[in-house]
Amino acid sequence: MKAQLSICVLLATTLSATAGQAPGAAEKPDIAINSRDRFYTSDQFSNTVSVIDPMSNKLLGVIKLGDPAPGNLSPLYKGQLLVHGMGFSPDHKTLAVISIGSNSVSFIDTATNTVKHVTYVGRSPHEAFFTPDAKEIWVAVRGENYIAVLDGKTYK
Repeated sequence: MKAQLSICVLLATTLSATAGQAPGAAEKPDIAINSRDRFYTSDQFSNTVSVIDPMSNKLLGVIKLGDPAPGNLSPLYKGQLLVHGMGFSPDHKTLAVISIGSNSVSFIDTATNTVKHVTYVGRSPHEAFFTPDAKEIWVAVRGENYIAVLDGKTYK
């Protein structure tokens, strides 16, 4: 018992001494950022996508895909629910946004930040990926264990 206690005390002392901030400053990013770049982030509780200017760190706008954490869901609810994963087209002109709760993919035009199409897929989709030639969008449908393959032009 004493040996086990001694080992625990020794480990606790050693581990606590190694915790802390790594020395040195963060390196510059590998990718140059310019004033036309945009950072998109999804928020599954507000059911929105935020658009941020990475040069100034300013919020440029919010794309509303549904109501914020709707308390009364019914068959009449319109909008996306639990906005989660995102994937860009190779030309960065289209953003596919996954909504886990509404089983859908919203396609956003990044020039106008408006929804240009919504496609419903199987239960609990998770992520979307465009093929390099943008002819297909692959959506991982976790709730049913398959990949939905959508057309890159019609989004269906």
